[in-house]
Amino acid sequence: MLAAEVIIPKMFTAYAEDMGYLENGLHHFQYFCEQCDQIFASAWGHIPGSLRWCERGSYFTCPNCGAKHHKNVVYVKREETTPNKMRLAVKVYESVVTFEVFSKTVKFSGYLRLFEWNYKEIFRFDIAKQTVLFSIYDNGSKKETIELGNPFKLDVFDKSILRFFRPNSLANSEQKSGLNHILRVLRETIHRKLEKHLKHKVSSMFVSSGQNYGTFLLPIFNIAFRVACPDAPNLPTIYREEPREIQQFWSKKALKDFDFMDNVIDLTRRKKDFITALIACHSLPDKPFVRRLLIEDPFGGKMLAQAFALCQNYDCSIHLYRGLSKLKNRGMGDYEELFQFLQKMKPLYGETGLVRLVNEARELYTYDCINLYKQLNSENKKALKDEKVRLRDLHDWMSLRHQKQTHRNIKFSIPDHIIKRLSMQKDRLRFFLPKESFELLEAGHKLHNCVASYGTAMKDNQKWIVLVADDKGKLVACLEIKENELVQAKLDRNKPVSDNAELNNAILEWAKETNIEIKTPDIKVPSKKKPRIRIPA
Repeated sequence: MLAAEVIIPKMFTAYAEDMGYLENGLHHFQYFCEQCDQIFASAWGHIPGSLRWCERGSYFTCPNCGAKHHKNVVYVKREETTPNKMRLAVKVYESVVTFEVFSKTVKFSGYLRLFEWNYKEIFRFDIAKQTVLFSIYDNGSKKETIELGNPFKLDVFDKSILRFFRPNSLANSEQKSGLNHILRVLRETIHRKLEKHLKHKVSSMFVSSGQNYGTFLLPIFNIAFRVACPDAPNLPTIYREEPREIQQFWSKKALKDFDFMDNVIDLTRRKKDFITALIACHSLPDKPFVRRLLIEDPFGGKMLAQAFALCQNYDCSIHLYRGLSKLKNRGMGDYEELFQFLQKMKPLYGETGLVRLVNEARELYTYDCINLYKQLNSENKKALKDEKVRLRDLHDWMSLRHQKQTHRNIKFSIPDHIIKRLSMQKDRLRFFLPKESFELLEAGHKLHNCVASYGTAMKDNQKWIVLVADDKGKLVACLEIKENELVQAKLDRNKPVSDNAELNNAILEWAKETNIEIKTPDIKVPSKKKPRIRIPA
């Protein structure tokens, strides 16, 4: 039974092919004027010998009939089938609804060559089987049939002639109400039959069309998805964007392998509800909170499954998933690399450590750690396991080890009398000179400064670096000695020693005993002025 029909006498006023820049340097287009059925070519661009640019290729006048073309022109590629006159029909049967598209089409097949012939598409919604088939008939013979319903298979957006129902088509500007009516009849008829078949209510299948795929394609694609998965929510608004944006959305959900969706659809056709099917296909625990998360974000099932694969503890898995979701929404890093790194770190830091690496990614420099770990040699990876590095120190430890891998170590030959003179144990502080550049590298790493760059000067005995450590072995300062003068004295992150009064006084005593002259504002030196004596009157 015919339920709705729309006749479209003309889709566009003209058809144009951009032929690029030809040998004469001008930009060429060829056109087909719908009003007079004439095909012609024209060159746009700079006119030789003139400073003036002529009319753009998107604004033109037919030289045969004088029709002016602009808004309702469609620009197509060579050999691209484009609709001319069209008829759309919704037909209703007992358990099947079809949306049929009949069209006269045009196609540029060469220079000033245009072909016209019959074209047909049928969208067949089989409610009893919960399947949707999309078939293309080219000039009377079936060209291709594909199944719709899987939201990851976007072929229909490129293949269907319905993609030409754009805002610039005459059909959209002159017959918008008719297009909306036939789409509503299609959607409501399928919705009603699906509820009757399933014997329960089904939520609305309405989604807006957006600007990228014309009036029909996204709504039909969503209806096909909902026929296959009646309990699912409608497709998210990202599907209104270009394919690249949709793929980025999938990437943020750790979705690269889409085969699981065919299994989900197979289960929903066997009367499993959508969330139960997702849980089964992702091997997730069937818990109330897991169901709630999947209802909020069905596309997050893959990431949730990987969180449970990493953590046996239920709470850790949920916290890890929450952290991964936030991390990916901020667009941070490659997900697969992160997941592999977490697998490597699990034996070292346990499941709670993994949760911290994700939830405190900025504070722990997690993505820097991933890159550093990949570059560590096998010896340093083994050392990471053996030394039981604290999680908060992981980045600095790997950074230092990585620098040592590529660092050319230099042994210092400091005269014995200099070592004896400058090395000293002073109360709780130890003053000592490094014996090789590895020690300088490590000191610079711990004190967050560039002292590692003094290796050559130390080797040539042009300058000496004296390191100061507390009674627990922690570096607290480094001193630069040139000849007989102290020229720098730095705490962590290049702060002057004068910021620490106790350490400042200790270094003053050390300098006095070693006969080193203070020549830096980094040390606060007491005033040598004698106090004035007041004589009573």
